[in-house]
Amino acid sequence: MQANKSPIKEPSDGNKAKPLTQPISLTDAETVKLYEERMIVDKDRTKTGEVEIGKHIELKTAHVSMPIEKEHIVIERTPMSEQTVATDNVDAFDDNKTIRMEVYEDTPDIHKEAFVREEVTIRKEVIKETIKAEETLRREELDVDTKGNPIIDKSSNQTENLLR
Repeated sequence: MQANKSPIKEPSDGNKAKPLTQPISLTDAETVKLYEERMIVDKDRTKTGEVEIGKHIELKTAHVSMPIEKEHIVIERTPMSEQTVATDNVDAFDDNKTIRMEVYEDTPDIHKEAFVREEVTIRKEVIKETIKAEETLRREELDVDTKGNPIIDKSSNQTENLLR
């Protein structure tokens, strides 16, 4: 609607109505604002949770069997008869003669070593999905109620848009 001009039609003697335009003062004009709602789509990033990943140690007792060998010295004494004469050794009472025998045994070598058992990769993935939303939107339209037989000029683009 134009605030300073208003189309006015006056009927002539049975002929077509001829449009006349007259300026009117601003005090005679009224302004009506028409509103409509529109959907504004936005998104907020909110924290929905948290995952904490750690590790702990579990203890397990392991058993192992391992054969080992230990040497030991066995000294056997055999009594002789009194009639046995020592003939093989002329120097039977030699004090400097000793016998040495080495004794061995297996000792287990048990120790622990750490090995990588498993490798775990932790990552985030982004999954894209489309949501559907429905909202009722309001829009104001112009209602023109007439009383009597006023002539309304619909030739103006602005007026046509308002009277749809």
